[in-house]
Amino acid sequence: MVKRAFAALLCLVNGLLITVNVWAENAANRVNHAVILQYHHIATDTPASTSLSPKVFAQHLDILKQEGYTVWPLPKLVRALQSDQLIPDRTVVITFDDAYDDIVLQAAPMLKKHGFPFTVFVSTDFVDRRQPGYMTWDQLRSLKKQGATLANHTRSHLHLLRRPEDVGQKQWLQTVREEIDGAEQRIEDETGEHWRYFAYPYGEADEALIKAVTAWGYLGFGQQSGAVNKSLLRSGMAPRFPFNQSYKDLADFRIKASSMPLPLLKESFPGWVFEDAVKPELKLTLAPHRGKLSCYASGQGSVPIQSLSDNLFMVQVDKPIPVGRSRYNCTLPVAGQPGRYHWHSRMWIRKRDDGSWYPEP
Repeated sequence: MVKRAFAALLCLVNGLLITVNVWAENAANRVNHAVILQYHHIATDTPASTSLSPKVFAQHLDILKQEGYTVWPLPKLVRALQSDQLIPDRTVVITFDDAYDDIVLQAAPMLKKHGFPFTVFVSTDFVDRRQPGYMTWDQLRSLKKQGATLANHTRSHLHLLRRPEDVGQKQWLQTVREEIDGAEQRIEDETGEHWRYFAYPYGEADEALIKAVTAWGYLGFGQQSGAVNKSLLRSGMAPRFPFNQSYKDLADFRIKASSMPLPLLKESFPGWVFEDAVKPELKLTLAPHRGKLSCYASGQGSVPIQSLSDNLFMVQVDKPIPVGRSRYNCTLPVAGQPGRYHWHSRMWIRKRDDGSWYPEP
């Protein structure tokens, strides 16, 4: 009888140890960040700058399915970050901008096959006037039934920074608010969705615009790359990794999908929009870390980094940034995890030399 009692006690202890070990393993695999992926067209007959082929998109989804990623809907990620809940490591969110019809024709069946949720940021005027190449409200409602989140991308997809010279700042902000509030109302009227998630058209914004959008009660999402945590979500322009035909390499996708935020304590820079030839100084204060910080600039490759102190770095290009939208991307190897990187991106916008806006390609 004593032997049976001892055996029972041993089983109980082993069971508790297994439970503790499983809990410890699960806790070790939970983090406070995730990655948001951004797409536009999933097609081969649309502009390369906003398109990824269905073949490559399918490969992205296969990687997520086969290599241990967790795919969450955007609202679930937002709730987790805002409430400081731990998140499974290698969690991603899939988003699309503009509501092109190839999303429902090409992407949605693949996403349904894998059981992956996703978000579509909708520019509502194009849907309202049944613009060729865009989804209808019926198609958007069908995606909602599939598990899609429908969110705000303005009514007409205008450049929010391009205020006409004869329009005052106050009047322009009212115009922008009508664009955003109007889209939010149309989405709610047609689908019942009302998340107040807003993706900036072209990923363009500045400090004043971000403050206004935040004050109007919206959570903003940009197109600068990098993983997202609570601080970056609260910044008013949460990062998303954009993908198109220029970024179709699968090794590149794996690095981005598995990335983590830079251990950033403070960031300073001279502005968002420039009218002259400039070489912006980006200063980054990092938490104590191991590994070498590396930064790259659009069209210029590796950027010189000056160490101002143990954890303060200044990043500055040798040549002026180009006209248009460009970025500094900074990465730092994740200690103990070969092939993974901390990633941070800072966007710049430069007008033409005469002060006019550059045309869209």
